[in-house]
Amino acid sequence: MNHLNNKNARGSALTTLLGGIVILLAVLFFLVKLATSGYYSDVEQSTQSATETRIMPVGNVTMGDGTPVGQRTGEQIFNKICIQCHAADSVVPNSPKVTHNGEWAPRIAQGFDTLFNHALNGFNAMPAKGGAADLTDDELKRAIVYMTNQSGGNFEAPAVGAADAAASDASGADAAAAPVAAGSADGKKVFEGLCMACHSADSAIPFSPKITHNADWTTRLKQGKATLVKHAIEGYTGPDGGVMPPKGGNANLTDAEIEAAVVYMANQSGGNLK
Repeated sequence: MNHLNNKNARGSALTTLLGGIVILLAVLFFLVKLATSGYYSDVEQSTQSATETRIMPVGNVTMGDGTPVGQRTGEQIFNKICIQCHAADSVVPNSPKVTHNGEWAPRIAQGFDTLFNHALNGFNAMPAKGGAADLTDDELKRAIVYMTNQSGGNFEAPAVGAADAAASDASGADAAAAPVAAGSADGKKVFEGLCMACHSADSAIPFSPKITHNADWTTRLKQGKATLVKHAIEGYTGPDGGVMPPKGGNANLTDAEIEAAVVYMANQSGGNLK
């Protein structure tokens, strides 16, 4: 008799358990149905909700940080793309690491145009645009400026924003329409915007004369102003292997601006050029 009672008790417990599971599943079903009722409809219906359901894409994906293509800053691009190879602690061989000035020095010496060309078209193991085909030219330039300016360089990045770009283009057109006269060019400004990457007093670029280091300039000053300016405009390879790209790598500078920069550096370093 006791045996039957135990058997009945076990059966009752099992029935209760199964009933509880069924109720739980039913509750979950209705909760899901309720939660999604505002988003999906029976596609056979002709209601607005049903129409939206029929034309709904399979998935909605948002990529990136939400910044429109063309408007990303150099830091954004570095943190998303360049950092893989150029981070300060990257282990990728033969890639210059940001803040490692010695690794960037010979590259900066080639000039910004060369750096941009290598980044745009690819160079050695580096793929074109770092593998990010959606980068615009200006975005790529901003990334280069961001890395080089933390590593001994002093380049100017393209402005972000259509208004800034338009203003920049307008000022560029004005500059082209009115060439700078030799006497009015600001040598210090040119130096600070370009030349200091190689010629600043604490530059790590080898074989380049450093401003205020009079001994570096002594033999060069003896050659005369005309020779110094000629080398700066046309480019020059020294007997020790040092390379000066034409116009410091910035072909947009006028001859007058180059001359002014040479005079400024020389006169800060023991010279007395006019």
